Amino acid sequence: MEKVLGTGDLAEMVGIKKTSLKHYISVLEKSGYEIRRDHRNYRSFDEQDVALILAYAQLHNKKGMTLKEAAAVVTAPDFDVEEVEIIPPAQQVVIEKKNNYELDRYADLSNAMELLADHVKGIESQNAQLIQLIQAQHEQNELLMQQNETLKEEFSSMKLQIEAPKEENNTSKKQLDRVESQNSAIMAALNRINVQQHNAEVEQYEEQKKEQSKGFMGRLFNK
Repeated sequence: MEKVLGTGDLAEMVGIKKTSLKHYISVLEKSGYEIRRDHRNYRSFDEQDVALILAYAQLHNKKGMTLKEAAAVVTAPDFDVEEVEIIPPAQQVVIEKKNNYELDRYADLSNAMELLADHVKGIESQNAQLIQLIQAQHEQNELLMQQNETLKEEFSSMKLQIEAPKEENNTSKKQLDRVESQNSAIMAALNRINVQQHNAEVEQYEEQKKEQSKGFMGRLFNK
């Protein structure tokens, strides 16, 4: 005997609510698909209906088709239900959980990458500030070196200005010493000349006295 399912059983098999399934079926019937009804006018679904409606729901939920588009595909004369991969609801839950797990992992990885990017930006900003500080320090060092060179030049100029009078004084002192030495030599020579002249005058005077004495004695004895 052929197994027949009611709307509630089929909704559970498809993995959607009963009210949603009724909406699915109404769109499918508008596309020309006929669903049998029992003596109470309730819809009943055989194995062929179940396979087609599973494919129909798969096209809508997993392939992104609208219900109307999916209904047009499954009601086409050349449609083969085996061309649609049917995933049972239980397996879909497993796949969805796996997908959710992968999405969570991707979200965690994305957050970690954002945090890492922010950290890298922070390090880059710190490095840029450090480079600016180093450049500023380098410029300050160059300025200090320039100032130091300027001070050295000024000090050298002042030293020359200070030493120049010293050299002039040394030169004048040497000249004065030389003049004084020359003067001392001249005075010594003059003194020698005066002494010699004095001695000569004394000798001359002595000679004159002797001569005078001889003349006087001669005149005295000749009388």
